[in-house]
Amino acid sequence: MLFHVTHTHTWDACPYNQPEKVRATFGAALAGVAATGATLVGAWVDAPAHKVFLVIEAESARQIEEAMAPIIPIGQAETRPVVDAADVIARRTGSQ
Repeated sequence: MLFHVTHTHTWDACPYNQPEKVRATFGAALAGVAATGATLVGAWVDAPAHKVFLVIEAESARQIEEAMAPIIPIGQAETRPVVDAADVIARRTGSQ
């Protein structure tokens, strides 16, 4: 199952200019994805907006929770299950 995670934090919690904090938060979270058995499909950042966007393939939301544990204290995240748009279109139009 695919999950889209949007993490947001405030400017004062941002680790951008603190390499050790980057390693301890986002570095640990991204490494944590594989540690839970999930797969990081992609990761994108809008640094000036203090937003991080992740797509993770996982069997459960619990894997996402465990992987994201290092960044929970510095912000908030929304986790949404998502599906491939082409698959939905094919199913809805009968062109599978």
